[in-house]
Amino acid sequence: MATEGNQIRESFVASADLEQFRFVTATGRNVAYTAAGAAADGVVRNDPLEGEAATIVNYGRVIVESGGAMDAGDEVASGADGVAVAAATGDIVLGKVTEDAVEGQLVTVDFYKGGNEAP
Repeated sequence: MATEGNQIRESFVASADLEQFRFVTATGRNVAYTAAGAAADGVVRNDPLEGEAATIVNYGRVIVESGGAMDAGDEVASGADGVAVAAATGDIVLGKVTEDAVEGQLVTVDFYKGGNEAP
């Protein structure tokens, strides 16, 4: 079961309609889904429409939608439309998943803002 822990949250403006529990990247005060393999600034916590306030968790233990199968302890990267996937070589690592996951499942991720490139 996905859980959350200590977090820091911040408000941005959605640059498109967003679904909660996905990785996002900020440009100024606007956020959009993180591109596959790219660095993320946080995880969106609500379902804002374009132009509405988007609540972003930018530190801590978060819930993210899985974009594929992962095992507990796998390093996580952003997949298409900001879903969490197992990090591949060259991806920016955004955290570690704390439980086994399948596509579409909500999973717990210990999120690291910024991240490093996966070997």
